[in-house]
Amino acid sequence: MSFSQEFQVVVLAAGKGSRISEITTGKPKCLLPIGPKPLVWYPLHKLQTSGFHEVILVVLEHQKGEIQSTLEKSDLDIKIDYFSISEDEDLGTADTLRLIQDKLKSDVLIFSCDFVSNVNLNGLLDVFRANNASIASLLIHPQNTENIIVPGPKSKHKPERDIIGVDAQTGRLIFLASASDFESELSLPVSLLNKHTKIKIYTNLIDSHVYVLKNWVIKYLKSVDNFTSLKGEFLPHIIKKQLWKPTDLSDTKESILNTKYPDDIFSFAKEDKLELTIRELSAFNDHIGDLKPTYHGDSIRCFAHIEPKGNFGVRVNTLPAYWSTNAKIIDLWSSLTHCKELILKSPKSTIVSNQVDDRCIIWENANLTEKTSFKDSIIGATSAIKSFSRVFNSIVMNNVTIHEKVAIENCIVCDGATIESGCNLKGCLIGSNHVVATGSEHINEVLTESDRLMEF
Repeated sequence: MSFSQEFQVVVLAAGKGSRISEITTGKPKCLLPIGPKPLVWYPLHKLQTSGFHEVILVVLEHQKGEIQSTLEKSDLDIKIDYFSISEDEDLGTADTLRLIQDKLKSDVLIFSCDFVSNVNLNGLLDVFRANNASIASLLIHPQNTENIIVPGPKSKHKPERDIIGVDAQTGRLIFLASASDFESELSLPVSLLNKHTKIKIYTNLIDSHVYVLKNWVIKYLKSVDNFTSLKGEFLPHIIKKQLWKPTDLSDTKESILNTKYPDDIFSFAKEDKLELTIRELSAFNDHIGDLKPTYHGDSIRCFAHIEPKGNFGVRVNTLPAYWSTNAKIIDLWSSLTHCKELILKSPKSTIVSNQVDDRCIIWENANLTEKTSFKDSIIGATSAIKSFSRVFNSIVMNNVTIHEKVAIENCIVCDGATIESGCNLKGCLIGSNHVVATGSEHINEVLTESDRLMEF
């Protein structure tokens, strides 16, 4: 006898990293180094330690080989089913789920490849199970990044803010929108206020882009083609539909002519009759203070699970988030990985330098020659740092060459860059494959292959 999976997992890793294009040009966003591992390793490891045995990983076709090769060399045991999409197609997250709908036979856990956290997924999954929810969303408290000085031109990085409405009594997720959609006032429908009398509005929570969806929600998404974004368009649509009730067309001519309405969400959201009967006979009710039935009789039900403030969770989709997560990774490692051993210096690296402090992370095949100095930095795979150079509080990615007598402080150096002899760089972001000319001095600049500054 075979048993169907309770959940299938989809990890979305086909994003182009447009918000951090300065460091993702020529490199898959999901392979950006976070401490000793690529970014996508963290959600995959989280899923593995949470009991999941396989995932569908959505990637861009031209990046699949690099991503697959990288993950095959990692220490992950989770089975990865790669699903490729073309770079030429400008697809959003909702579009992607339509493409893989035929693969999804169970309820679905959606994960973003850039979510790094120590949260226990059981909290979210239990909310979904206990309420037989249509959708459950994981919400997290923001991490403090106020005092972080990010490489590049000094500018204020304004985080995106959401307006999230949650029923304080039941945990129902009843409103979701971007704060940028409103100028100064927020108006809620009277029907919503009548139905949910204890609403708590949050403007300081982060949508983690981790969702659990009923399989019928995916089927409904497949039937409609006017949604591109999962978070920005489709989820707010489903949340609003909680206020609706199916129209009774039994006495109309239309019901005789059309016995099935494939575009009607309620034809997808039908509940099992036995389950409805059990609920009606039960003394359980999710709310008090009125005589309305459990869940107000709604067949569409969206819920929020808000992680406690003490837990860590961040979406690494901005430069401040990337910089600050790397700064904290050594201290967070144990809680992020269930006490997995942290190997700071790869045994496959060549470290001749005797000035490498205990907050440095050295990837495989890196070459740190003699008379060099390193503090609180990450040195990527196959990068070489030559004599009389120093690297302090910086991220040096893969295949970087740093020549003699170079000083680098508070910098990000992207894949394939070359820093010629005698350079002095402070607070800079050096783009992929860029060559910094001999003897250059730069402070708080973005240096790219075309020698132009890029705006954040």
